[in-house]
Order: sequence, then structure tokens, then C-alpha cells
Amino acid sequence: MILNKYINNLVVLYAFVIPISRSGIVFISALIILLWLIDNINNKTFNILNNKIVIILLVFILYSLTSIIWSENTYDVLNYVKKYWYFITIIPIYQYLKKEYISYVISSFLLAMLLSEIISYGIFFEIWTFKHGSPSDPTPFMNHLQYSMFLAFTALLLLNRVLNINEFKYKIGYFIYFLTVTINLFINGGRTGQVAFILSIFVVGFLNIKNKLKALLIIFLLIISILTIGYKYSSNFQNRVNAMKNNIENVINDNNFSTSVGARIGFYLLGYEIIKDNFILGVGISDVMKNINIYTDKLPYNLEVVKSLPNVHNDFLQIFVGLGIIGALLYLLIFYYIFKIKIHNEEYKKLPIIFVSVYIISSLFENMFHQQFSMVFFSLFVGLFLAINRIEDNELKYFTN
Repeated sequence: MILNKYINNLVVLYAFVIPISRSGIVFISALIILLWLIDNINNKTFNILNNKIVIILLVFILYSLTSIIWSENTYDVLNYVKKYWYFITIIPIYQYLKKEYISYVISSFLLAMLLSEIISYGIFFEIWTFKHGSPSDPTPFMNHLQYSMFLAFTALLLLNRVLNINEFKYKIGYFIYFLTVTINLFINGGRTGQVAFILSIFVVGFLNIKNKLKALLIIFLLIISILTIGYKYSSNFQNRVNAMKNNIENVINDNNFSTSVGARIGFYLLGYEIIKDNFILGVGISDVMKNINIYTDKLPYNLEVVKSLPNVHNDFLQIFVGLGIIGALLYLLIFYYIFKIKIHNEEYKKLPIIFVSVYIISSLFENMFHQQFSMVFFSLFVGLFLAINRIEDNELKYFTN
């Protein structure tokens, strides 16, 4: 019982450190897992195979490990897969989190994002300097691709609250916070989160507005307003949009892939060729870039730029190339079951769908499933959604017995 309380308090702290501290993430993750192990050893209650998402995730990790068999280097596979230990925190959050702590966890995350946002604005307006980030890319604690995903989900979480809370003063407060997060998203350099936000706002609108035609009109007006204001008043956003346009034109007109967007298109071309040759099993989860580099000489384009990049900037492509169709289906199955999590509470029921939308779209532009901040972001919210589902199921059983 005492360990249960400690774990619940640690999960609240975990939600706070996730957006702001790499060392805090490692320490709190390890401590949560350690207390969970001690409690389960003492009570002999190791029951981790009672949830489809946990099962599929474990199968995916084991299958990734199995790719040692057809990979060139055993150490590289082990080194790649060991990072998945962050996902273990899903289990204690899911099994131990109590109902009264749910709102604390979300509030703790929002508070940390507010702190991060304040620091980001300070960097942008050159009020202070920070160890990470610059006025042209004010991301204080993490890579701008991951930070933009955090901002996109935070903004949509807040918008969802605005549309579901009745008290006017709270609506106003959350709407103001929504505006500041959205502005922060568009003054940063992360086009990943911007795209995820723009597309996922349709999800929020359709989930919350009964009249779908009205929802479509409102969403279009909101998006057009945000993009117009962002392009006019944010030089960072304007520069990124213009750069993307130029990158695409360079590929189409000159077969020039030596840009951010061009490299991503190049990865698709190379990935397609590798997948054709290794459709079932892939080339091994740690051998993706090695094969990408080999295949650059087989296509009639200058794709040398990809050799300088650490990964293919696309989770689905990374996994399909590395683990074949089997790994790709396991990966998609994880998100399918998150999408299917049943929550009845009006405040939380739409969050799994919004989360899946933001995470999947973001993963098309970066390897979110293998980066520290985005992995623990995944672990926190998947664990939280599963905990809410568990609590509601237990309450339902109590009242029906």
C-alpha cells in the first residue's frame, strides 16, 4: 500500500519532468519501475499480460530483438532495442494509478509545458539565453521536432477541454492557454507538430461538434486564421513554409534532394526499393541506415545527403525497412488498440483518439518511437489512458455486482 502511494506520487512527478529534463526522465522512470518490481516481488503478482496493448508492445520489442538473427551486428541490435526500456513504465502507471491522481498527472504535465513555454518565449524575444534553443528555433529542452509534437498535443488537449467544460471562467482560462501554446507552436521551427496540429484539429472538431458540416466550416475557418496570422507575424513560420516550398520545387524541377524535405522524399524512394527486396522480415532493425546508404548508388538520383543523417525521419518507414511487413503490422496494431481504448468520462474519452492522431502524424516526419522525450511521452499517456479504462471497468463491476 505504501509503495502504491509512492508510485502514484512519482507518476505525477514523472508527468512534470517529461517535457523538461532528460536526467529527470531517466531517474524517475527507473524509480517507478524499481518500486513496481519490489512490490510485485513482495506480493508475487507479476501479471503483465492482461492487456492487449502491453502484449502487442512486448511482442514488438521481442520481434525487434529477434532481428539479431538476420542482422549483421548483434551488438547494434541490442544497443537499439535497449532504449525500449522506457516503455516499461506503461505497466506500473496502468496497474497502480488511482482515480484521484488522474487530474494531478494531467495538470502536472500542463504545468511543465507552461514552464517550457515561458522559457521558449524568453528565448524567442531574446530576454534570456538558454542551453538549448535560439530565437530562430526557441526549443528549450528537446529537439524542435519532438517539442512541436508536445505543443500540438497540448494545444489540442486544451481545446478539447474548452469544448467540454461548462464553467465560463475555466473555458476562458484554457482558451487563453490554448492560444499561447498554438502561438508557441508556430514561432518554433518544428513543422512536424504544425502539420500534426493542423490535421488533428479536424479530429477534435468532429469529436466535439455534432453537426459535421458546421464542424468542418468552423475548423476550416480556424485553420485558415491560424495559418494566415502565423505566416504574417511569425518570421520563423514564414521561413519554414517558404523553405518547404523551395525544397519541393528543387526535387520536382531539378531532382535536387539535398534539403530537409528532399532527404525525406529520398528516404521514401530508397525505402521502397529496400522493402521490395526484404518485404517479410526487413533488413534488421539496426541495419536500416546501412542499407539506405548501400541503395543510394542503385537509384538514378543524387541521394548522398541521406548518408549524413542518423535515421530515416519516419517511424513507419524505419520499422517497415528494418522489420518488414510483420514489424510494420505490429507497430500499427499498437496504435489501433490505443485508438480503441474505451473511456466513458467526458473529459478524457476523446484523448486517446487525439493522442493517436498527433503521434502517428508526427511519426511520419521523425522517429518518435525511438527518441527519449517522445518515448516517455508515449508511455505516460498510454499508461494514463489504460489506467482510466481500468478504473472505470472496476467501478462498473462494483456497481453491477
